[in-house]
Amino acid sequence: MKSTNTQECKEVIVAPLAAGREVVGLAVVICCIFLLAGLRYVQVAPKEDIAAKKSYQIKDIRLESQAPVLYRSLLGAVDSITWTYEAASNWPKISELQTESLPPFASDFLPAGLRGFSWEMHQGKTWVDYYGSNKEVAQQEKQGADPLENSFILRIIDLQAGQYPYPYVQGAQEDRFTAQIWINPQIVDYSEGPLVERGWKWVVSGNAAVNGKVRESTGS
Repeated sequence: MKSTNTQECKEVIVAPLAAGREVVGLAVVICCIFLLAGLRYVQVAPKEDIAAKKSYQIKDIRLESQAPVLYRSLLGAVDSITWTYEAASNWPKISELQTESLPPFASDFLPAGLRGFSWEMHQGKTWVDYYGSNKEVAQQEKQGADPLENSFILRIIDLQAGQYPYPYVQGAQEDRFTAQIWINPQIVDYSEGPLVERGWKWVVSGNAAVNGKVRESTGS
């Protein structure tokens, strides 16, 4: 009679986690994911302005159509204008800026929808306004262009000259000039007096509000 060695195999059955524990564990994992995503957003998201935005201000990122192009052109013209003022003690006229081929006063390098802008110069004792509006909207539309139906003012203030128009930003003490760009959603004529009372919006960037404090000056 043959003897056989029989090896018994035992089957071990592991009971699954209870359904409640599975739900809790999954919820914890999801919460961790959202927490990490939120921390990452805080790290990479642009910082909001430290100073609260005034009712008469509009962020540059909210400009529409071709308004950002004209806004950046006006910003780029500020240094040339202030250099001329310091050298000659007079604000440069529109004709001088056009002779220098300085956009947007010289429209050769602007998109078709911005070439109908005409510019005027208005100045006070401590500041200058370069006002522009599109007077050729109807003609440009007939030509198939997309004209910008806004009005703009580039205001440059000499902070060493005395009183200032309302409002203005006071930056570092060594800064002599401060520049503002105002936009009106319609084509309107230039008018004297505070712009905030006539539907104009001061275009500001994050840096403008962080680096300077808005002064509620009545000025000249």
